[in-house]
Amino acid sequence: MMNASNKEGKPNIIFITCDHLRADLLGCAGHPVIQTPHIDKLAENGVRFTQAYSPTPVCIPARASIMTGLEGDRLGIKEYRAGFELPVQETLPQQLRDAGYQTKVVGKMHVYPERKHYGFEEMLLCEEGRLLGDNKRLDDYELWLAEQGYSGKAFGHGLSMNEYAVSPWHLPDHLHPTEWIGEQSCKQIKRRDWTRPLFLWTSFTAPHPPLTPLMNDLYVYEGEEIPESAMGDWVEEHPIYHQLSLAFGKGKTKHQKELAKRAFYASVTHIDRQINRIIGTLSEEGMLDNTWIVFTADHGDNLGDHNLWAKSTFLKGSCNIPLIITPPYQGDERLGTNWKAESTNQSMVGLQDILPTLVEIGGGVTPEGIDGRSLLPLVKDTSQSVREMMLGEFGRDSHRTLMVTDGDWKYIWYETDGYELLFNMKEDPNERKNLVKKKPEKRIEYRQKLISILALREQDPAVEGEELKVTFPGSKAEKNKRPRINSFMAYESPVGHH
Repeated sequence: MMNASNKEGKPNIIFITCDHLRADLLGCAGHPVIQTPHIDKLAENGVRFTQAYSPTPVCIPARASIMTGLEGDRLGIKEYRAGFELPVQETLPQQLRDAGYQTKVVGKMHVYPERKHYGFEEMLLCEEGRLLGDNKRLDDYELWLAEQGYSGKAFGHGLSMNEYAVSPWHLPDHLHPTEWIGEQSCKQIKRRDWTRPLFLWTSFTAPHPPLTPLMNDLYVYEGEEIPESAMGDWVEEHPIYHQLSLAFGKGKTKHQKELAKRAFYASVTHIDRQINRIIGTLSEEGMLDNTWIVFTADHGDNLGDHNLWAKSTFLKGSCNIPLIITPPYQGDERLGTNWKAESTNQSMVGLQDILPTLVEIGGGVTPEGIDGRSLLPLVKDTSQSVREMMLGEFGRDSHRTLMVTDGDWKYIWYETDGYELLFNMKEDPNERKNLVKKKPEKRIEYRQKLISILALREQDPAVEGEELKVTFPGSKAEKNKRPRINSFMAYESPVGHH
């Protein structure tokens, strides 16, 4: 067995993310069908956070929160916007690099400029067919695919990045991007600088569409009874904001929707197997006794709940993400001798907490004034919390959706038309009952909590005096209307709505 020590004696950190993975699509979260035995093993040996949130549930701002520890308003980005550069130098990889770490990333970054390292020493990119830079260069995965004799064939399956149609992977299995990301991550572990601790971010593109699972993984779910999507008592009166998410499922039959879910599950199981390869490589290298593993996602996917698909909402499927923190197998003295594995923490945490958590694990310097808080104390004592209220915010000003939750109740407000949702999360975790009219006192209480948070800003367009200001009062969503933005994002744009 190879000596895994480094001169600093610091732990290695393996950070694994998925794209579009909701919190309940794991065996350890109680899902009745999905098979994720190796992710479940991480939970068995660590702490699973049941109320982890993506504060701005779409790719670019979510990943920016991971990189900076900042939330959308202070980041300066609250929606999908190409060309966004991180506004700070004190990024997650830079702070760990300053602390003596060798910093690497394999997979999807979705940063701009696309080849800017932002503190990573090495980057191997797989950007879902997105051509990089003004000269439209290929990413590292497609360059490798060309070397294998399949130049330009990555999207030969014929699917868009944002549709929920299904096609089994069309090339040899080992050429799948999920395989490539797993394989390259293992290689990066093996070819690390042994004198320094390793920080590796493995960033899977799946289960983000296109839904192109390996046939072997699709077979796993053949004949399985797929759980029905949650349907709220409010689904006949969606806000205008939901028209985009509704459009992704428009016209699909029950069979097509079930097939999309099977393919989604298969993609997650494929990732799970790659995670086991990474754990196996760590074991072979003698690193498990000195390596923290953190697993999460940038956001979730509504996946048919309430007739909605994709992300960008603050309903459970879209914004509630998995988060598992697994200490080294030999433990960590910072956790104490009585620390117990296979625990859950039910307090509200978010992607903004990743940077301070990993930096503290690595003994680095956490930037001052960030929004995130280290979760290491919560791993040590799962009864602890880092905040009383979580804010979610998505969209451009005057057209946003905003959420406040304290873990017991969730209030969602839509700025365009003033639509409101209120859920008792303890009694109604799948958000089937909108209690805005039945619990007027709770509606007023949590609406005021949102106003109080927004009022702390210098000038938020949604606050007028002590009330929320609706952009277009009285407007209604048009049933069966397909938004122009959806047809562009899903079918005409070369990059899509990530």
